[in-house]
Amino acid sequence: LHKGVCEMTIYGYARVSTDDQKHDGQIDEMIAAGVPADRIVSEKVSGGVMASARPGLSGLLDRLAEGDTLTVTKLDRLGRDAPDTLGLIRDLRARGVGVRILGLGADTTGPAGNLILGVLASVAEWERSVISERTKDGLAAARRRGRVGGRRHALSPSARAEVVTAYQAGEPVAAIARRYKVDRATVYRSIASGEV
Repeated sequence: LHKGVCEMTIYGYARVSTDDQKHDGQIDEMIAAGVPADRIVSEKVSGGVMASARPGLSGLLDRLAEGDTLTVTKLDRLGRDAPDTLGLIRDLRARGVGVRILGLGADTTGPAGNLILGVLASVAEWERSVISERTKDGLAAARRRGRVGGRRHALSPSARAEVVTAYQAGEPVAAIARRYKVDRATVYRSIASGEV
């Protein structure tokens, strides 16, 4: 059963990332914009956490139905980054759920909906490019200083050589891992690297 226009329900979502911050400002702004106080979900969770890992937001997303509108004060309340936020808004739009961003005066259900998604897509692409460029620059700088990028080894070169020798002598991988306080995958990587 699809909701009619008159049955549209407006919800709000407020998020803060630290104990020092308060939801009150976001909640007041949403109430002033017509969101009923009993339909506003608020939670304290880091902005670095994806939308799917936020219990309050996840529960609210499950409750939203076609014709509903989700209201937030700012775009960064919704997702971890531009690609995460864009994906969430696209998913909601596909379900017939609108998103209102009060700080931007934007509503994805209106005529500007496609424009908003286009801008978000551009921002997401730009963000990915910047991160990729920074990563490449960082790795190049590390190489110039004689360091190779990537995760640090859990074992020193001499310990890796000892691991290989112990394995070749017939010691079980589990015992080697316990002795060096690493997981078995680390032992297997040392064996496969052939750094003896």
